[in-house]
Amino acid sequence: MLEDFLPDSILSENRLIPLRTPAGAPEIRDVDRALLRSLEVSSTPDLVPSLRDWFATRYKGGDVTVIVDDYTRPCVHQRRLLPGLLQWLIARPVSRERISILIATATHRDPRVEEYPNMVGPEVWPAWRDRILPHHDTGDLESFGAMPDGTAVQLNGRAARSEAILSLSDLDYHYFAGVSGGPKHLVPGIAGRSLTTADHLRMFSELGFAPNVDMGILDGNPVYEYKREAVRRILESLRSRGTFVYAIISVLNPRHGFVALEGGEVIALHRRLREVLDKVYVAEVPGLADVVIVSAAHLGINVYQAGKAINAAARAVRPGGTVVCVAPCPDGFGNSEFRELMRIAAPILREATRRIEAGADPVVEGARAIERALRAVQEAVMKDFRIGKQKPVDLLSQYRRTGWGNLWLLCDGLAAEDRALLPFRYIDGGGDPAARLREWIEDLEKRSRSTYLVVDDPTYWVRVSAGR
Repeated sequence: MLEDFLPDSILSENRLIPLRTPAGAPEIRDVDRALLRSLEVSSTPDLVPSLRDWFATRYKGGDVTVIVDDYTRPCVHQRRLLPGLLQWLIARPVSRERISILIATATHRDPRVEEYPNMVGPEVWPAWRDRILPHHDTGDLESFGAMPDGTAVQLNGRAARSEAILSLSDLDYHYFAGVSGGPKHLVPGIAGRSLTTADHLRMFSELGFAPNVDMGILDGNPVYEYKREAVRRILESLRSRGTFVYAIISVLNPRHGFVALEGGEVIALHRRLREVLDKVYVAEVPGLADVVIVSAAHLGINVYQAGKAINAAARAVRPGGTVVCVAPCPDGFGNSEFRELMRIAAPILREATRRIEAGADPVVEGARAIERALRAVQEAVMKDFRIGKQKPVDLLSQYRRTGWGNLWLLCDGLAAEDRALLPFRYIDGGGDPAARLREWIEDLEKRSRSTYLVVDDPTYWVRVSAGR
């Protein structure tokens, strides 16, 4: 927690722009009862029966795979719900040896041993340790034909060979996929690498992201549209071979209280509950700020994930304004592809630094350098795309919005070599991070009287109020 970092003058002079947090939705009082209802009543009965009805009439004693999030997500929903779901399955009865808990790692690294308790909770880890496994996107894959562009449609083999696949996800906004959870649990969560690559490539335009590739946007978002078609094909193929796929989807508010919990068909339920997500995560500001300070919160595990917080903050800063991201980054860069691509951008940006120090206009020279770096990186991305390569495109796009020297990072976990590859300026100094941030703001105040906005949740979809 960082507190008391804003000087009194900013508050007394009303230069702190208010963040109008969402009105919210009522919290579910009895989460266990809501979970039971999600299993026993389908919210999309025209598409799939409830899990209870399916087990009562069609289950033949085969394998059941439960898909859960990996270490890059908060995992609050599954820590709370997974124990009850497993107990419910065993009571059906499903043999313990028939149940697998599959970590939807997509292309992320395998979880570390110490990360499992946070992912699945102390009731499940280590009691179910022998039944938990991470997805690997290049091995043990089942094929389900091809997309119209020829991309192979492949899914985790263990899941594909199961009699039932249960997706336990929650919804958040996603900076290029629109809304996470739901179908994203399948693609890219447990998909083959080629399908994930093709899905992610839809995000790019000639320079930067394509139209409608943005947080909160589904309709017209080429990433979501491609994902939806891939998942539709997977679901049809699984259905034809007798595999039942059922989604249990929740929406949590910023306090981690459940505001929605339902079961049903994965695509339809994802769209249905997105309306609840808007009620708890759309935050509004009356105008754009000169300086936006954003906490990366759980995304601050590494720079790769913290970029989502920078993306959220950039929506609320004026062009040429400053974004400060607070992220410890104990996991460093977090992605090797990200690091290697920044090696392409870094020399371009360093040359601009030398020119500016020699007297060049920082606004003009900086803008040219950022665009050159962005173009060079994106060309490399498009030639040989792998997951993680979208991150420097997004980061440099946000840098282009703020302008030269206006992206700042307050962190503890980056080595000097890694710092030199990134376009940030750093809030350094030892000791209390809040004190370091306050000192930085006080120094800025000596040079300009700015307006400030503090975003304490990086998953907010920050929008300027209508009519402003």
